[in-house]
Amino acid sequence: MTRSKDKFYITTAIDYVNSLPHIGTAYEKIGADTLARYRRMRSFDVHFQMGNDEHSLNVLKAATEKKLDPKIYCDEMRKEFEHAWEKLEVDYDGFIQTSEEHHHKSVQKLFAAIEANGDIYQDRYEGWYCESCEAYYTDKDLVDGQCPHHRKKPTWLSQDNYFFKLSKYRDKLLAHIEANPNFIVPVSRRNEILSFLKEGLIDISVSRAGGEWGITLPSDDGHVVYVWFDALINYITAIGYGWDDEMFKKWWPADVHVIGKDIIRFHCIIWPAMLMSAGVELPKSVLV
Repeated sequence: MTRSKDKFYITTAIDYVNSLPHIGTAYEKIGADTLARYRRMRSFDVHFQMGNDEHSLNVLKAATEKKLDPKIYCDEMRKEFEHAWEKLEVDYDGFIQTSEEHHHKSVQKLFAAIEANGDIYQDRYEGWYCESCEAYYTDKDLVDGQCPHHRKKPTWLSQDNYFFKLSKYRDKLLAHIEANPNFIVPVSRRNEILSFLKEGLIDISVSRAGGEWGITLPSDDGHVVYVWFDALINYITAIGYGWDDEMFKKWWPADVHVIGKDIIRFHCIIWPAMLMSAGVELPKSVLV
C-alpha cells in the first residue's frame, strides 16, 4: 500500500493593492517560498497560498483616482503583483483576491457563526483610526499622539458599529499560547503577545456603516465587514471554507502563516479568537 503524503499548508499575508509590490512584501514571499520548496523536496503535499487584500478604503481611493471601477482596478493590480512574483520565481499554488465570490461567501459564513455564538453586538465606537493602516488605536498605542507606523495623527471617529467580543477570549488565547510553544515563533514575538494579553483585551469594532466597497454583514446589509476582519478569513477561503468541504478538510489547519511584525496582533490575537468563536481549529504556527 502506498503511503499518502503528509500535507503542508503555508500562507503569506495578502497585500494591499493601492500600491505596487516592494522589497518588504518580496522578502516575506521569498522566505515562504523557501519553506514551501523545502517541504516539496521532502515529498510533502504542499499548498502555498498568496493573494491580494482588496476591500481597503485606500484601494477604493486609488481606483477612484484612476477613474476605474474598484473591481476592475483590483483585477489589473493582480496582474502587476503576479508579474512581480513570476520575475522572482515564487512558486505558489494558489492566489486569492478578497473581491472574489468565494471569499464573500466564506466571510459571511464565518461572521454568521461568530454571531450565532453570541460574540457580535452593536454599539458606538469612539476612538482613533489611522486611514493608512486602516486600524483602530487606543491612546497608549500612539507615539507622541501619532500612528506608530505612519507617524501622523490618526482621525477621531464616532460611529455606530458592530463589535466582536475579543475580550472574552483572553484567557483561552493565553492558555493556548502557553500550551503550544511553537504557535508563535520566534520566542521574542511569542513573549510580546503574551505580555500584551496579560494587560487585558478590549472588544473590537468589526464593521463600518454604509460603503459601496466591501462585504455586507449577513444580518445587516447597511454595514460592511471591517477590512482586517475580512482579510484574515482569506486563509480559509482559499482552501474551501464555505464552498468546498473536502478541500477544506484536507488542508486546514494551516501549518504556518508567514507574516511581518507590524500585523502580529491581528494574526496572533484577533484571528485565533475569531476561529475559537466560530468553532474552527487554529493554525499550527505563526512565523513572524
